[in-house]
Amino acid sequence: MKERRSPWPLVLAVLLNAGILFALFWTFHVQLPASSGNHPMQAQLSSEMPPAAMPAPVPAPAPIPQPAPKPAPKPVPKPIPQPTPKPVTPPPPSAAQIAAEKAAAAKAAEAKAAQIAAAREAQEKHAEELAARQKAEREAKAQAAAAKAAQEKAAKQAAAKAAAEKAAQEKRAAEQAAAARAAALKKQLAAQAAQAAAARAKAQRMAEAKAQLQAEANMAAARAQQASENQRMLGMLINTIKTQVSERWVPVSSSALSCEIQIRLGPQGQLLGTPIVVRSSGDTHFDHLVVAAVEAAAPFVPPIGLAYSTFNQPINLKMNAEDLNHG
Repeated sequence: MKERRSPWPLVLAVLLNAGILFALFWTFHVQLPASSGNHPMQAQLSSEMPPAAMPAPVPAPAPIPQPAPKPAPKPVPKPIPQPTPKPVTPPPPSAAQIAAEKAAAAKAAEAKAAQIAAAREAQEKHAEELAARQKAEREAKAQAAAAKAAQEKAAKQAAAKAAAEKAAQEKRAAEQAAAARAAALKKQLAAQAAQAAAARAKAQRMAEAKAQLQAEANMAAARAQQASENQRMLGMLINTIKTQVSERWVPVSSSALSCEIQIRLGPQGQLLGTPIVVRSSGDTHFDHLVVAAVEAAAPFVPPIGLAYSTFNQPINLKMNAEDLNHG
């Protein structure tokens, strides 16, 4: 920014020059007293001195308002005119007076020239000091402006850095908050998934347990039903054996005799080994007749549907003479 210069130094210089010119003008036109004969003598400048510049014309003062005219006074008798004396011609100045006047004028001119030179030198020195002071002030202002600009720039940079750091912190905080929310949501979803998986596993286990219980119940029912059916069929087999044995039985006189024998059958209903008397009737002959009738009646055809594992087991047959005698 361009510094605005003060007009006061220029005004002071103009006023100083005007004062010097006015002093020169007044000195050159002053009347010096005559050395003899009281003749007025006017100082003259040497032809070697440069003509002084005339000061600027002073503007005429404004006219003063005149009072209203007074009434004319009464006429006064005119005085009697006196005769005008003739002017006395002064004698011409001598050569010594002229030389003294010239020496005085030269001395005054030299003094004025020295005064003007001193004033000019003082003015130039003052102008230099003023210029140096103004330059120092401009430099100080420039330095202050540069320092202020540097401070403002540093403040702006600090503010920008602080804003950037704040934005970065807010961004990091937002990212951390988002990551925390995402982690919480993920954890919640994982917990929900785990709960759902646990519920599904529990439901599956319950379903499997229920199915297993149902299967076991079904199996138990099937086994019970099969056992009942096997017992029924085994009873049918026993009745078939007794019927076949009664067909081979030779009646005896005593109908009160009874014994119990044990047999084992093969896959085709054939006897496996010799029947065993597990409870004797007390009559050995009756026991032997029962065993012989059982051996003669074999093989025994098992009913359809009876498992081999059922009739392959030892079968106990209770035989009594009354049932055998009546077939």
